Amino acid sequence: MRQPAFTFLLPLILLLTSCGKDYDYEIVVDEQFVLNLETSGMGSGYSWQWEKKDDILDTIGWEFIPYEFPTGPGVERWTFVGKRKGTTQIKMIYKRPWETEIIDKREYNVKVR
Repeated sequence: MRQPAFTFLLPLILLLTSCGKDYDYEIVVDEQFVLNLETSGMGSGYSWQWEKKDDILDTIGWEFIPYEFPTGPGVERWTFVGKRKGTTQIKMIYKRPWETEIIDKREYNVKVR
């Protein structure tokens, strides 16, 4: 299993940090993990969107954490939980909700056991 350079294991929470590559992760049912994705800021209108949703994973939280200014660059923190056993792919797209152009796309393979 490949791990990103800045992964920290916490009790019952797996913190995943996006480094611009595809990574595979393995969790157990009811285990939570946090996916951090860098963003240009909420003031730009761009945000990360979960493109594919299924019954293997669910989101239980989202927050924007600015680096300095509330509308400036920062990190979107998505919290997921494993709902049932299976393999899935988290597909995140970075775009403005009212536009069709996708600026960035990230995919993460996840196995829930």
